[in-house]
Amino acid sequence: MKSTRSIFLLGLALAGCSPVLERAGESLADLASGANDLHVGEMVSPLESRTAGVLDEGLHGRRLNSEVNAAWQIMHGVISYGTELRIDTPDRGYIGALDYAFSGGAMMGFELQPGSEVLPKTGRHGVKARLEPGGYIGQGHVDQWLAIFAMCDLPLDTPLDVKGEKFTVLDWARQAQFDSGNNVLDEYSWTLIALTHYFPDEPTWQVASGDFLSWESLVEAELTYDIDQSPCGGTHRLAGLVRAVNAQHALGLADSPTWERARQVIAESMAKAKDFSGRNGALSSYYFRRAGSTADLSTVLASSGHVLEFVALAAEPDELGAPWVESAVVQICEVLESTRDAELDCGALYHALNGLKIYQQRRFH
Repeated sequence: MKSTRSIFLLGLALAGCSPVLERAGESLADLASGANDLHVGEMVSPLESRTAGVLDEGLHGRRLNSEVNAAWQIMHGVISYGTELRIDTPDRGYIGALDYAFSGGAMMGFELQPGSEVLPKTGRHGVKARLEPGGYIGQGHVDQWLAIFAMCDLPLDTPLDVKGEKFTVLDWARQAQFDSGNNVLDEYSWTLIALTHYFPDEPTWQVASGDFLSWESLVEAELTYDIDQSPCGGTHRLAGLVRAVNAQHALGLADSPTWERARQVIAESMAKAKDFSGRNGALSSYYFRRAGSTADLSTVLASSGHVLEFVALAAEPDELGAPWVESAVVQICEVLESTRDAELDCGALYHALNGLKIYQQRRFH
């Protein structure tokens, strides 16, 4: 059997997310122990403490490097840690990843350009990110970067430098809204995540063609695709549906067959996640297709981490404490604790950590 380290090494020229094997005067245990002091004077459950420790080590016990790791990898770290994520750079030392990227720092695959026309909502040019479908360097999905910023609640007034011009995340979000009628991949999950977060009071808007789109129309488009045949087992499509349904509910929008179908798909996927979990609590290695597990730990982390991310987001508050959900959280913690010295695939690692973060926030805070 291969060693844990060899199982997780990326089959790419780029390195994975590397552990910090040595830290002068400070061990990883010391770093992780700080997370257990989150609620001084309060009772903290063992599961909350353990989850906090794993999340803390994911932030401090691994280092990303702008010369080694591409934007695809670094932005996955941003999903979990937002502005807290720091990276090594050749010209500015150890700095916030978004601070570096947004101020002109060189990051492989992070390529922005101003929009070609003035946007009616702002009277300014917007911002666009280069798309690289199917790649592991740059943005692989339409509006993926913007959705990641929404997931970590990055403010709209956050400044960014694009080839010497000054913009904000608002300019980027308005451009995405304006361009949403021309999605070259016909994939709207990331767009839904971004627009429902940044414009929660705008369920309908006008796009570049002059037509009007809505959250509901994007949901309707997403529902035409087979979850099981979608990237990452359909978990990203499901995340888009969950956030759209939540936005519909928050705004009090009228129900419709489209919204009812979206809720049905979410409920069916939740039931599959529960039914397909193993005796040890592990979520299925085959996402929502069937029950089963594999000895390949990289597959285990990728599948269970993505599914946990969906479960933590979609579960009703009282279900977060259900034994099957708690067991899934414990299993993810065990995998990450046992591989703290291994080089891990950034997509699998940070989606798993984000699942733990969402779970911790919704369950304990």
